[in-house]
Amino acid sequence: MIRCEDLIKIYQDPVTEVSVPALRGLNLHIKEGELVSVIGPSGAGKTTLVKLLSGIEEPTSGAIYIKDARYDKLPEFEKREFRFYNVGLIHQFISENLFSHLSVKQNLLIPKKIFYLPREQSIKEVNELLKLLNLEHVTNNTVEKLSGGEAMRLSLGVALAKNPEILLCDEPTGQLDSQNTKDMVETLKQVNMALGKTILVVTHDVRYRTIFEKSFIIRDGRLAGISKDIERDELEFLMHSSEINRSYIDPSNFVRIPNEIKSVTALGEIIEFDIHPSKKMGIFWNPEIMTREQIYEVLTTSPEDIEQQIEELKFKDIEHLLSREFIPPKKPKVVVKVKNLSKGYQSRAGFVNVIEKMNLDIHEGDFVFISGPSGVGKTTLLNLIAGLIKPDTGAISVLKFPISTEKENPVSRFRLKNIAYISQHNNLFSPLQVKDNLLIPNLFSGEKFDLEYANSISKECHIDHKMEAYPGELSSGETQRASLCAALSRKTKIILADEPSANMDSELARTIMDLLMDIVRINKATIITCSHDLSLLRPGFRHIKLLDGKIESDSRVSKDELEEIIREYLLIESNKKKK
Repeated sequence: MIRCEDLIKIYQDPVTEVSVPALRGLNLHIKEGELVSVIGPSGAGKTTLVKLLSGIEEPTSGAIYIKDARYDKLPEFEKREFRFYNVGLIHQFISENLFSHLSVKQNLLIPKKIFYLPREQSIKEVNELLKLLNLEHVTNNTVEKLSGGEAMRLSLGVALAKNPEILLCDEPTGQLDSQNTKDMVETLKQVNMALGKTILVVTHDVRYRTIFEKSFIIRDGRLAGISKDIERDELEFLMHSSEINRSYIDPSNFVRIPNEIKSVTALGEIIEFDIHPSKKMGIFWNPEIMTREQIYEVLTTSPEDIEQQIEELKFKDIEHLLSREFIPPKKPKVVVKVKNLSKGYQSRAGFVNVIEKMNLDIHEGDFVFISGPSGVGKTTLLNLIAGLIKPDTGAISVLKFPISTEKENPVSRFRLKNIAYISQHNNLFSPLQVKDNLLIPNLFSGEKFDLEYANSISKECHIDHKMEAYPGELSSGETQRASLCAALSRKTKIILADEPSANMDSELARTIMDLLMDIVRINKATIITCSHDLSLLRPGFRHIKLLDGKIESDSRVSKDELEEIIREYLLIESNKKKK
């Protein structure tokens, strides 16, 4: 169905005239009706691959075959026509998939109208989609009243409404909590089984390597591994091996050694190979630190003797979370006061309370981490604190300013000066380059723009190499980092961050959390962040858990508590439980 041969994509920086390769000879083969994932860290070339497969961009060299047609060589009109009838594209940002002012049913009917289908047939097919995607209970709700999981399932429904043969999903669960991620995965499986669609899911989440039957792992623009759901019972110790450690040998005999393997085996610049007499197994090692005799000893060691080493290796994945502690403010000064706050929305089932009679004080210089499943009110709470929406009852004051009761113009002026909001969605102005987006708030506030500070923030956000680019030229992860850079460059006292690392791989997400901690310390800022990713917690953070619109718990995270939280979240077995 989809075949990529030696796919290369090179971007030319117009300012520095430096060529930046996004894909470096990628080979990919997806059969008709397969449900596969493409996994890789930020900058690996995932979004570039989606753009090439959808025909939005053309490869520098190589070939793309879809349904046995040389897709990349089709004339532009034929390519657009092919994409229109055969390809459904799901963006990670819901705002790019849906019309927020329309209802669920109206969004699903739009593709039907484009194809001029009879009204009765359209309604029948839409009702079938509503049932398949478990959206019947929110049929008449507008998009803005949906939870994150419901909105993403609706995005899938809109793509399916034109009945394409291929679905390309770009980070469809990046902004969803664990339960909604599981629901979305099950929905994709149901769509694949019920409708026989060929589905490709692009993600940075390594959990996808075991969810689908096949996963392609890409790094540095190349295929680094292929994970398949197969039995591996030849040797007991292989059952403990990670699928992410597989590598792929491309036609040019290139093979990438996974980072985990290279670091654990202490490989140097030179490795030595040997072949088993059966010709079925090859062995490589660092000849400077290991002899053949030592290799034999390792291979003949009982798996039980290395079990403890495996557990310690797993725990290293989370040790970095405990290494840096956030120091909370010594003299608490209230900067955000939430009093008897309630907010709800009207749905088909009636009025639903999202936040109910909430009381909350947030102090200057604190790092507040709000967690909870999708739909419990995390984003609604941030929008209320920012003054973007008004509560039904209760009041909010920010820096003693009555943001919940003041009129729109004073609230806008106050927010411009005091609050930076990092939302889940792309809030960049597309006609301007990234560097000019950073200037927009200062044009309205009249305050002097600190170019040196902004440049340092852009480097910390790993977006300094894209300052001359336009938002439409950025990958999903780059767009989020650019939005983060624009917000942090303002030096506001209050920073609101809604899923700030949802589209980043774990290593980059950790870097961003360290940056946010530095911002609190340097600028004496207060950060309130919402996330379902508990691996972003740090010792010393104030952790508020929301459930059913209420505060379930509110506590300062200790190192011991964090270790257990992360172990449970990452499904890492505790040594305490084993004893």
